[in-house]
Amino acid sequence: MDSKFIELIKKYKIYILASLLLIFFVRSCNRGRQVSKLEKTRNLTIETTDSLLTVIESNNYEIDKFPEVLRVEKLRIYLALDDTISRVDRSPQLMGLHTMIKDEILDLQK
Repeated sequence: MDSKFIELIKKYKIYILASLLLIFFVRSCNRGRQVSKLEKTRNLTIETTDSLLTVIESNNYEIDKFPEVLRVEKLRIYLALDDTISRVDRSPQLMGLHTMIKDEILDLQK
């Protein structure tokens, strides 16, 4: 009985190895899909938490702090615009807009 089993394994070893490889490959793909789903839900949870923290912070602000909050938000938007415009090939009209944004950034940083 053992010799027949060993002969069977020797005869079909390539097919056995290929099927084992296929099984492990499918299992690893399934794990990767589960990991990507977990990361997606984790990112969604982090975004929700951050937005709720922002809402809670804004509810705790006093009226005197609103100009500072608006200044910081405007600065953040202008910096994002500056970064975006710096990455593209600029026409003369866009160069004028870029200088205006740079001036606004300097004013807001004072």
